[in-house]
Amino acid sequence: MRDPVDRDRVVAFLEALGRSFHHPARILLSGGEGLVWRGLRGVTRDLDVAFEVDARWHGEWIRTLRDLIERTHTSVEEASPADFIPLPPGAAERAEFIGRFGSVEAFLYDPYSVALSKLSRGQSQDLEDVRSLLERGVLDRDELRRLFEAILPAYGERALRADPRRFRRSLDAVMGPPAA
Repeated sequence: MRDPVDRDRVVAFLEALGRSFHHPARILLSGGEGLVWRGLRGVTRDLDVAFEVDARWHGEWIRTLRDLIERTHTSVEEASPADFIPLPPGAAERAEFIGRFGSVEAFLYDPYSVALSKLSRGQSQDLEDVRSLLERGVLDRDELRRLFEAILPAYGERALRADPRRFRRSLDAVMGPPAA
């Protein structure tokens, strides 16, 4: 069992990563740790990350992450919203730079993509996370609904478990039904 992840643990992990990996790379925090980073939640159980690293250094990157997981007692999952939903238009441009740690640049994943993937999963904590993002002004309600509608056709064709009706129910549970 790994320790819960609070903001200090996120920073410590990124600092250790920057000291341990000596090639250019990008890491994107793509789950609940983004809410922890923004102060919207105290802890999460793991770091969900996506990354970009040159193929020459990929093996070293993976070994470094595995070593850090053990040394820091931090659970790290390779996961991003793109694993669960079609990414909405402009997702890459909405990633938020949070710092440089050695040669590693760290970003928060596009908050709309994170919110939409949480709505797709639809668990109570996910819906609460999306409410928090809306209440704190990280997300604009109209833009979230617009991006939801933009990905819905592709979402429905993505996989059998990708149920467009359940996805819409999650959105409506958080935001209410659309105005007529």
